[in-house]
Amino acid sequence: MKLAMPVWEKDISTVLDFSEYLLIVEIEGREVKGRSCVNWSLYNDSMKLSLMKEGEVSILLCGAVSRAMQIMIENSGIDLIPCLRGRTEVILKAYLEGNLHDERFRLPGASMMGLRRKNRKCRKQPGSFV
Repeated sequence: MKLAMPVWEKDISTVLDFSEYLLIVEIEGREVKGRSCVNWSLYNDSMKLSLMKEGEVSILLCGAVSRAMQIMIENSGIDLIPCLRGRTEVILKAYLEGNLHDERFRLPGASMMGLRRKNRKCRKQPGSFV
């Protein structure tokens, strides 16, 4: 299985659509078997989606994502898990251990409560600006 994360320096990128790099991690069981990083800063949304599909990415962990890109990703069959923040290695470890929905990985002001497989958009918390 391959998992991808948009990256900025050592963190998961706050916004998928404007990320510079995509980290692709190959996982077997709960073990990392390989990784690669692609500069996709000049790619449009369709090119980004093609890159993920050609790279056989099945799960995308990210921060915020535009509605248009969210729809494209979900329609492609890639499992989208948005609203995340933190160091890429910490996020990856949390995913492998099944602890990804811990509140410390949530973007400020975004609620991950009630996310469904086909409705995975960040929800605003009352009184937030996100």
